[in-house]
Amino acid sequence: MSEAPAAPASAGEGVLAAIQDAALGLARPYDSEQAARFEAALEALAPNTRRAYGSALATWGRWAALLGVHALTPSPFMLRAYLRERAQNGAGISSLRLTVAALRKVQALVGVEPTANDQVVTDTISGLARQASTPRQAYALTAEALAVVTATACRPRVGRGGKMERPEQARRRGLVDIALCRVLSDAGLRRSEAAALTWDDVVRWDDGSGRLTVGRSKTDAEARTVYLTPASMEALGAIRPADAHGAASVFGLSAASISRRIRAAAAVAGLGLGFSGHSGRAYT
Repeated sequence: MSEAPAAPASAGEGVLAAIQDAALGLARPYDSEQAARFEAALEALAPNTRRAYGSALATWGRWAALLGVHALTPSPFMLRAYLRERAQNGAGISSLRLTVAALRKVQALVGVEPTANDQVVTDTISGLARQASTPRQAYALTAEALAVVTATACRPRVGRGGKMERPEQARRRGLVDIALCRVLSDAGLRRSEAAALTWDDVVRWDDGSGRLTVGRSKTDAEARTVYLTPASMEALGAIRPADAHGAASVFGLSAASISRRIRAAAAVAGLGLGFSGHSGRAYT
């Protein structure tokens, strides 16, 4: 078969179709015996594994297509770049290992050069796993770090789904990232505190600064009021909907999403991997 079937007749064919759609240049001539072996090997996998492989390869394939990389036989260094970017954007080590395992499986089935088995890829996964398991103090969101995040946050980038943002999407996401980083830095917030903020908690003063009321937490028995710089108030003003009611969430993000957003914003800004949802409470 020279191209993915339009209406797959089986689970195995469905995964093969997804893989062919995802991988740039993967479609290639198969005789009937090769096709049968390919499908049999896929059907030998557990259904959940087939689905997970298909999803991982689709995300990889979109990234590869955006950069003009051959998705089936990428160089080990391009695969390393992808894995590192995914890690910077918050992907877990299990997700990264799954992508490598899926690509290795497909390369073996199709009979092409097993670039995913290269030592560079193995070492990259080992290094990312070690970083993920090593406790470390989060880097602080200093004035210098905030300046770089502000300058770079609205640039389009590949999202968690593997698709490149449109300029308007990047701007909306970037403005939230800027406001989030600034407020965490000013107020020394935990990520859970930032997730709980509503517009009723924010008050603007005449000099352009603001005051933020932070509710009680596991370590603070009483609510507290903290100062927000004029820059933070301006950043909040840029993301507040005109019809926002006071009880509405400021950022509309979970605590876990806040960590991912800060980590990704810092990585895109070239600040490294040491930033997280704890960076608002880190000190230099």
